Amino acid sequence: MADKYGELEDIQLIKLFCHGDELAFETLYIRYRKNLYGFLNNMTKDNATADDVFSETWLKVIDNLPKYRDNGKFSAWLFRVARNVFYDKCRKRKSCSEVEFNDVVLDEVIAENLPEPDREMDSEELGKWIQKGVEELPEEQKEVFLLRQQDLSFKEIAAVQECSVNTVLSRMQYALKSLRNFLSSIDNGDFAKR
Repeated sequence: MADKYGELEDIQLIKLFCHGDELAFETLYIRYRKNLYGFLNNMTKDNATADDVFSETWLKVIDNLPKYRDNGKFSAWLFRVARNVFYDKCRKRKSCSEVEFNDVVLDEVIAENLPEPDREMDSEELGKWIQKGVEELPEEQKEVFLLRQQDLSFKEIAAVQECSVNTVLSRMQYALKSLRNFLSSIDNGDFAKR
C-alpha cells in the first residue's frame, strides 16, 4: 500500500489527506523532511531553533493544507512556510543566527578558485572557509544558495522568495561571484584579515 502512495503526486496526496487519509500526509512528510530539515539546519547554528522551526512548519502545513491551492510546486510552498516561520522567530529574538554549513561544499566554486596545493586542504577546513564566505553573503543571496543546496529549482526558489526567476538567478550569480572572490582572497593570503 505504501508503494501506491509513493507514486502519487503531491497534489493527489494533499487531496487524500484533506479527506482524512493520514498515510497520504505521512508520505508527503517522508518525501520532504530531509530537504526541509537540511535547509533549516543550514540557516541557523542553533539545532534547537532548527528543530523548533521544523516542527512548527509541519504544524502550519497540517493546518493550512485544506486551503492549499496548487499554484506551483508543493515543495516551494513548504519552504516558503518554513522560511516565514524562521524569520518570525528571528524577529521575536531580534536577530537571526549565522549559517552553519555541515560540510556542504559547492564543487563548482571550489574547483574554479583554489590552486592545486589548496585543493588538498581537508574537507573540514575547506567547509569552514566556505561557511565563513556564505555567512558574509547578503541574506537573499545566502537563502538562494542554501535552497539550491536542497535541490530546489530557480523557479521554486522564486516562489519561496516571492520574486521573479531573474531576480533569483541574479542573486545566485552574485552569491557565486562573492564566494569566488572570498576563496581567491584566501589564496592570496588575505584570509588573515578575516
